[in-house]
Amino acid sequence: MDAVLLSPDCADPLYRRSVKVSMGAVFSVPYARLETWPKGLDAVRDAGFTLLALTPDEKARSLDEAAPHRMDRVALMLGAEGDGLSTKALMSADEWVRIPMAHGVDSLNVGAAAAVAFYAVATGRPQS
Repeated sequence: MDAVLLSPDCADPLYRRSVKVSMGAVFSVPYARLETWPKGLDAVRDAGFTLLALTPDEKARSLDEAAPHRMDRVALMLGAEGDGLSTKALMSADEWVRIPMAHGVDSLNVGAAAAVAFYAVATGRPQS
């Protein structure tokens, strides 16, 4: 991923534990904090990104169907574990996408969901 955008109330990525569990990745991946959420996403869309909100909602298309690896510029929206994305954030997205799950499993933790979604964006993307 090229960068991470954080909502105003997201945890501090430079917090000691965050640095430790990320194995220092916070120092190699650029990040910025949006001043408003989800209104700040308008600037991301205006920059040419398609906003994909990850949600376990059954109305969402699967990542395979959405084919984010074929999109020019993709911004993935991930919510907090438990609550997920707010209704306002979901309404701000261009599309809802979900990770297909085995029966009886409703969702992954946010770290695992991010890894699967990042892979779906990167795999099959033409090399530049």
